[in-house]
Order: sequence, then structure tokens, then C-alpha cells
Amino acid sequence: MSRNLSRVTSKQTDDSQHPFDDIEAVRNINKSNTSRDIENSAGDTSLVSGTPNENDVLLANAKGEFVLTPLDAVISQATLLTQGYYGMLSDFYFDGNATETIIDANNVNQWVDVVMTTSTNGLFDRRPQGMKTAQVVGHEGTGAIGDPVIFKLEGLDLDSFANFRSSMAFEPEEDEGQLESRLLFNRHSGTTPSDDFAIEEVSLSMQNGADKDYLSEPMLSFFVGDTIDTNGVGDAGKCRFQIKCNVQGVLKLRALTWYINK
Repeated sequence: MSRNLSRVTSKQTDDSQHPFDDIEAVRNINKSNTSRDIENSAGDTSLVSGTPNENDVLLANAKGEFVLTPLDAVISQATLLTQGYYGMLSDFYFDGNATETIIDANNVNQWVDVVMTTSTNGLFDRRPQGMKTAQVVGHEGTGAIGDPVIFKLEGLDLDSFANFRSSMAFEPEEDEGQLESRLLFNRHSGTTPSDDFAIEEVSLSMQNGADKDYLSEPMLSFFVGDTIDTNGVGDAGKCRFQIKCNVQGVLKLRALTWYINK
């Protein structure tokens, strides 16, 4: 039986590259419900059944069989494996109030762990699948004073990178204050150096008076280097969000979000 078959084959030999192992993009196939034998790039044949649609691909399964799969499904699966986010929202986004961190005479001009109370419906765990497999819960700590939220980087490797965004406001008690933000990183075991390190920025210059909210959404980007990647089970880098202000006041934290590329 004659057929008009055009295909492009991309073969991967690294098992870690699922779901792209042995993919054949099939175009302009004569649409028929008849089962057909299609020879793959290795010279083998696999029985392919069903009616193909435009932009369907042949995806090899664990049994070595080719299965017609919509390209959108392949892309969606790849996204689940390689991209995602981890969001923690306070009650501010649910008709309530942001979580407050007090800056007073005891901690002015010092780096302070932010207080974060995540709303009942405010945790959005859309991390890449490898991170979920490594750690069921993406953070440790309750967010209370003395027990800060610490985000876990386990499941990430040297090809990974991320962006962190905080949504917040600061109400200073004095004019002309400055607020700084940072991510403080804890390294995994066996690194040199082994001390913590930080990525910092100046987030607010408050020059328009006291006792009013100054809004800020600091964005901090980082790559996963060889001291904070996954070193083993339960052994990977971590990070937490901190602020420092040179005047007394109240930080009103609305959300913490990590955007992840694996």
C-alpha cells in the first residue's frame, strides 16, 4: 500500500532525557484506521495503530513500541519536567492582611528573617517533577518568628536556574529610610567554602515621608552552582528571604515566589 510519509527523527541515548527518547515527528500521513508498520531509525519495526493527526509524533514507550502522541502533550510533559514555580501567598490575597515583620530598635540595620504566614489556600506547588520527587514539601519552617521559611533546592542540578520575587510593602516610622533585600543561601555538605552566601539588592528608598506604605517587588535571579545543587538524598542547597532597614517600621509581606527552570 502506498503512503505519503515524511518524518524527522531525533534519537537520544541518555535515559535522563525523557520524554524525548526516540521521537519521530510524523507529517502528512495518509489518514487511515489501518494499522501500519513504520521502520524506525535503528531499522526495527513497531506496530502503530490509530488515526494520526497533524503534528502528532511517534513516541517510544518503555516497551520499545511507538505510540502516536499529540505534540501538545509532549510539550506539556516536558514543561512539567523542566519548568515550574513555588508560590506562598499571605491572607492579603484572600481578603485579609499581609504578614507583618516588626523592625524596631533591636533589629534596625540588621538582616532579619521575614515573618510569613501562608494562607490556608495560599500554597501553590508547581515545581518541576524532579524537585517534587526529591522533596514532597518544597520548604521547611513555619514562617513564624525564629522559624523562617527556607526553600529547598533539592532536585536541581548545574543546568538549573531560578528567579525569586517577593511582594511586600514597608511602612517606615521615619522619613528617608532605605530597605535592602537578599536571598541567603546555605550550601550542601562537602563544599569549599562552606559558609553561607547572599544575593542582595536595595529595594526601597523611602523619601516621601513616614507612616505610609512603600510598595516593592524585589526580583533576585540565581543559577544553581556546584555548592547548592543536589549533592545526594537530603543534601542540597537551601535559601531564605531576609530584609534590612535603616529605620524602624513594619514590613507587610504579601507573597514569596520562586520561578524555577531545571
